[in-house]
Amino acid sequence: MTSSVDFTFATSGLQSMLKFFTGTLDAAYFGSTPFLLGYAYGLPVRAIGIAQRLGTGHAVVTRGQPPTRPRIGTVSGSTGHEIAHVWATRTDREPVFVDLPPNDQVMAFKAGFIDGIACWEPYTTLAVRLGGERVLTGRESGNQLNLVCASSEALRERAPALRALLRTHDQATHKLNDGVSRSELHFLQGVFGDSLSQSECEVILRDGIEWADSAESSPTGRRDEITASLRASRDFLVSAGLISGNLPDLADAVAHLGDEAESEDPDRARTLRLGYSDSIMCAPILLGRHARLFRANGLDDTDSESRIVERIAALDEDYRKALRSIRTLISPEPELAVMKAGKIVEQELADFYERCFDRTPPRAISGAIDELSRFGVMPTRAAAAAHWLRNLRNDSAHRGREAVQYAETAYRLTVEILEWLQQETAQQLPRCARCGRAIEDDSWVACPHCAQVRRRDCGACGEPVQASWKACPHCGHGVQGQR
Repeated sequence: MTSSVDFTFATSGLQSMLKFFTGTLDAAYFGSTPFLLGYAYGLPVRAIGIAQRLGTGHAVVTRGQPPTRPRIGTVSGSTGHEIAHVWATRTDREPVFVDLPPNDQVMAFKAGFIDGIACWEPYTTLAVRLGGERVLTGRESGNQLNLVCASSEALRERAPALRALLRTHDQATHKLNDGVSRSELHFLQGVFGDSLSQSECEVILRDGIEWADSAESSPTGRRDEITASLRASRDFLVSAGLISGNLPDLADAVAHLGDEAESEDPDRARTLRLGYSDSIMCAPILLGRHARLFRANGLDDTDSESRIVERIAALDEDYRKALRSIRTLISPEPELAVMKAGKIVEQELADFYERCFDRTPPRAISGAIDELSRFGVMPTRAAAAAHWLRNLRNDSAHRGREAVQYAETAYRLTVEILEWLQQETAQQLPRCARCGRAIEDDSWVACPHCAQVRRRDCGACGEPVQASWKACPHCGHGVQGQR
């Protein structure tokens, strides 16, 4: 039985861990440090595989010579926090840790409020670009791991879906190890932020993290490696005051997913709720989703609604550039943002209409939308979004500062329309200007469905001309009305 997968975004593994406490996640990637923290507090979660071994991507980044008591931004209880502890021990420093989400760490570092960050990619690269230096990396700090984890309930009730998740992870990992395609790199770079160049993204994916196949070693070997990593994290968590007392028995911390068949219960919910973040650690999840690897492994993600940042990342560069130009106007000039969104969509739809029907679109874009919809070219959802955006554009000048909320709506509508345009353009066939049916062979001189003439020969030079042209491009002779 096919399982569906529902993706839930979090800013870090620690936030995903908290979602396990509330029962809203079935599986996620964790660093070994937050995993042990949750496990020590009774979180019903188990490690089912090794996602990555840390490379240079996880690091402490400081600017210049940090003071004896530097202020270091990190996520409390994270793998970055543990690496910072190792750095402090080796350099006899006594840092003051500032608990901040990854993006806020970079902002605080840029503003000079903190002396460094202890984090992971893409945030460490962004900090280096601000003048920072990696003073200790995950590769140098010990044997921390990123783990594929699942709840105890999911292990009991969704084992086939978890096995499908591991297969998807392995296939995406192979892609990352072999070098992703340019289109896949374009997508990942877009998700991780346009402030990160494609070349930087490629270097991080290739060198920043050691991508691990979850099945590359025996179950015993994986268990031993994971257990060693957890034991190494224990001393840090105790010294940081995050756990106390005896460490729970680690014998049950790692679960092996065998190949046993699961008895089917048609009344049981089959959704696998999967957590992920903007960390490049989660690139296999993002890549697997983008490359349809989840579906190939029997996990139906068609009902999952991608975050808008991932939807934009999947668009062509020209569309992404257009959306950036709208985004920059939303806060300072919301009315202009709506006007720009409407103008961009109107031009794109007009160009699409002209390519589709080989004729000048109606003066009012509403006419083009109606025709595209009537002929079945434009689905109802995209047509409704286009009409709604047109109305927002017409009304934006009268809304004043109230237009901020409408600018956000216009932005999302633009994303939806551009998504449809990109998908449709990739498979676009010309259409008959009279009946709207597809012209499957561009050499056809007339529509086989309604007999509308598409091509004629120029009466002066004999070269083929399209029916909508007013003059022959070969000799300049007027062709309008020729038979």
